[in-house]
Amino acid sequence: MTSLMLIGSGLNAMLGIALLLLWRQDPRFVHVRLWGYSWILLSTGLTLGIALAPEQSLTWQDDLQALAASCSIMGSLMLLVAGARVYRNLSWPRKFWLPAFVLMMVSVASLARVDHRHAVLLATVYLVTGSWACAWWMGQGGNAGERFVALCFVAVGLVHGSSPMLHPLGRSNITHTLGLFVQTTLSLGLILLSVARAHAETRRQNERFTQLTQHSLQGLVVLQDHRAVYANPAAMSMFGYQPGEAALLLQRPVEVLSELVPMEQQASARERHARVLADPQARIEWEATRLTREGQLIHVRGLSSHLEWDGAPAELLVMVDDSSRQRAVDALRRQALHDELTDLPNRNFAVARLRELTRTGGAPFALISADVDRFQLINESLGHAVGDALLHSVARRLCRQLPVQAMLMRLGEDQFLVLLEEVAERREVQPVLDQILLLLEQPFEVDGEALFVHLSMGVARFPEDGEDVDSLLRAADSAMHRAKQRAGSACEFFEPRMNVRSRARLEAEQSLGRAIVEREFLLEYQPKFRADSRKLCGFEALVRWERPGLGRVSPADFVPAAERTGQISALGQLIIDTATQQLRDWLDRWGLLVPVAVNVSPLQFDDIGFADRLLARLDELGLPHQSLEIEITETAAIGHLGRVLPQLQRLRKAGVLCSMDDFGTGQSSLTMLRQLPISTMKLDRSMIDPLPEPQASAIVKATCALGRSLSLEVVAEGVENEQQAQAARELGCTQLQGYHLSRPLGAVAAGELLGRSLA
Repeated sequence: MTSLMLIGSGLNAMLGIALLLLWRQDPRFVHVRLWGYSWILLSTGLTLGIALAPEQSLTWQDDLQALAASCSIMGSLMLLVAGARVYRNLSWPRKFWLPAFVLMMVSVASLARVDHRHAVLLATVYLVTGSWACAWWMGQGGNAGERFVALCFVAVGLVHGSSPMLHPLGRSNITHTLGLFVQTTLSLGLILLSVARAHAETRRQNERFTQLTQHSLQGLVVLQDHRAVYANPAAMSMFGYQPGEAALLLQRPVEVLSELVPMEQQASARERHARVLADPQARIEWEATRLTREGQLIHVRGLSSHLEWDGAPAELLVMVDDSSRQRAVDALRRQALHDELTDLPNRNFAVARLRELTRTGGAPFALISADVDRFQLINESLGHAVGDALLHSVARRLCRQLPVQAMLMRLGEDQFLVLLEEVAERREVQPVLDQILLLLEQPFEVDGEALFVHLSMGVARFPEDGEDVDSLLRAADSAMHRAKQRAGSACEFFEPRMNVRSRARLEAEQSLGRAIVEREFLLEYQPKFRADSRKLCGFEALVRWERPGLGRVSPADFVPAAERTGQISALGQLIIDTATQQLRDWLDRWGLLVPVAVNVSPLQFDDIGFADRLLARLDELGLPHQSLEIEITETAAIGHLGRVLPQLQRLRKAGVLCSMDDFGTGQSSLTMLRQLPISTMKLDRSMIDPLPEPQASAIVKATCALGRSLSLEVVAEGVENEQQAQAARELGCTQLQGYHLSRPLGAVAAGELLGRSLA
């Protein structure tokens, strides 16, 4: 009897160990582990509780052995039930099974203290109930194997139930013999069921993997020794193979390096393959070009990682064909670095290339900044479409004819840049400039028009004229703007003094606004005298800029700067305010005035309120309107007649005197002179300077006759000696102005001269 029980217990233990070993093969199947431990505990309980147990408890050691046996059997039951529920994906929380286990142990132990037979009977009830519960869960909707295991659980329950019936203490040979066969059968059923489920799960995982790889948009390739041992349909299609060629491909493994990798990238591919095979943790991202079966280049982004394939290390390549995105990126890069109109490299490209060339130790080179002269005139007269076509034609002709070392770029609008790498000496650059000038001698046929083009070119050389991109571009532009001052196509090499002038011009423009606010300007007054009596008849107000710490700035510098920056209106208003205030002071002191002439820029007439503001200023100070005279140049009057004429008429009607300055330097017509409401015309010094030469005298005499016919005062400017003064008077000039008579005077000196003339 004891030997039979020990044999059965040992067999159960070995079956439990077999289940645990099976679980170790795939730890995902928790139910296999639970059943394995259940069988081991059952073996332990049967050994301690029946095979080795005494007929009756005589010592506390016997009681402790009985308790251990009970715990093992009840624990086995709990694990058996837990395994069945886990197998069926049913919950088995600790808050349920732990109290149940404690309840069973307490109840069995309590009865054992009273009567062992009652304890065996209660334990039998628990075992039968647990076995049949397992049978219920395993048999519900199961397959043939699961239903067989359910029947085995029913049989186990019946065997447990027969135990107290055949022997009060559960020691019947029949029970244990039947239990040995039933438990063994159940154990084998559980092992087979677990193996079947593991195989089914493996098949399911394989099917999932196959579906994922077969339907993946990413190409998957497994490489061993640079040979493809697996490739999914996406990879086959990516490299130009048909789906039906997969079997043929794997029967004759492809030598990837020789067939699909460009020659220049094979070394890097070999190095990466070796790294991945050597390092199980390797994950290498890469981008490269690859060849399709037909030899077409594609751009591939990939991830290489280590993989065990058929027991040997391999490289798993996950790839996507990134050719479309790469083409888009290349298009965007080209768009960012090339001019859309001419297809030339643009400013971004030029800056990047110059930055590379100006790095420390770079070879000398020359930079030519070329600008199309009067291009805006073409746009305005012929339209922007013709202007664009002309730029395109210029770019094509220069690209075809320039030497190979010359790179042509377009900086924007009508400005081009020519880069001559490793050419920096003047004698080397000059032939290229001559060639460009020669190319422009023939007209450009654009939209049926034959257009002649002139370029102004400036040359800067690295490193003589600049050691970085910005300084070189500034130098080339400075030289180009100097070339623009010459007629027709011209070129200039950069000289340091060009930068000095440019900086001075910029600095003057930036300081002008502050100077106006802080009233750094003053007026000097150059007298005008009657030609016959040499009596004072007026002043011309001349603006001067006294820059603190820098001295006087010439009006030839700051007046154009004020016009360029739009500050001429504020400066002009300051001059008028200063001149009228001076008139008021003189009137208060002497009681009489002579007119003061103020030069007005035609840009001031853009303000439709200019005339009204000037008249309001005179009225505010209580000055007679004829005490102020407005001077406007002949050229400005002609070029802005539409804006100037209405406001001059408004001022003349109100009594303000108007004069035309620098007469004889423009293209005035008799009709235009009749239109302008002027009271005076001032002959430019270029007409007075040659006097008393006969030809010059004839021109001045005719001009004075014209002035008399229009009832105009005629002022001779720039009178430098008595001969010029006498000649001008005799030829018909009514007023004289110049250094021979008086230099410009400060406000105090001018006031004293006014006082003496009125005395």
